[in-house]
Amino acid sequence: MGLLNLAEQVVLWWMCYSCIGWVWETGLNLVLKHKWVDRGALNGPICPIYGNGALLVLLLLHDVTNPVALFLGSGVIACTLEYVVSWQYERLFHIRLWDYTDKPFNINGRVYLNGFLTFGSGATLVKLVVQPWLAQLTATIPQPWLHIAAWGLLAATFVDWLASTMGMADMDNRLARLGEDVKAGRLEAIDKANDDMAEANARMEHRLAQVQRSAQERIDQTRERIDGTIADIRTVGRKDKPAALDRLTKEHVRRALSRQQVRLLRAFPSLRSSMHRELTDRIHDLLER
Repeated sequence: MGLLNLAEQVVLWWMCYSCIGWVWETGLNLVLKHKWVDRGALNGPICPIYGNGALLVLLLLHDVTNPVALFLGSGVIACTLEYVVSWQYERLFHIRLWDYTDKPFNINGRVYLNGFLTFGSGATLVKLVVQPWLAQLTATIPQPWLHIAAWGLLAATFVDWLASTMGMADMDNRLARLGEDVKAGRLEAIDKANDDMAEANARMEHRLAQVQRSAQERIDQTRERIDGTIADIRTVGRKDKPAALDRLTKEHVRRALSRQQVRLLRAFPSLRSSMHRELTDRIHDLLER
């Protein structure tokens, strides 16, 4: 087997395990939450971290056959990879795609025990059962078709990765602009409510000055009417302000973020911006409605 032939088969292995990871993540979300969500970090139906993890296990543990040792080694490799990827995303893009802070036995919210057990078991199954079968399958592909499949999939994945990376890199800037818009909209709503209250108080004082010479009963009646008017204004303000802010935020989310960025927020409910955490929390609340 030539080096080029082996490299092309490795590309197919990586693509296969990345697709299996996507099916696992998306299917698990569908079963647990009864909701279809594309759980891939890229636009295509792949989760590259699964493909990278599988290849690392096959490379680093190629001579390990003991299931227990393979399980422990695979779990360590998978969790190390997951930790590094999480740290890298936060370092480069100021976002955390997942957060296990509320999970037991977690390390800085990036990895936790359940992931170790799941990935360790899955990688052990891949090494002992799936990979021998997959290697035999790809070895039977005719050379011309192997070239086309490997390089075609590699090119498509690279374009997808480039577009997704550009979207992630731009997300922080878009969130910053969105935060400024939301803040400005909130201040406008509060200022409008304050102006309404000030105008109502001014009208009340003017009316009181006019009726001071009237009988006490007339004054009491007037005050009751004015107090009722102020209460109505306050009630309307309390009802309208959150609704106005909701409309403003939803509209700005649709305009400010790209479709790929919105999809990413839907795909990762734990995604948080380290620079705009409250804003991403608010966006998640809106997208879940």
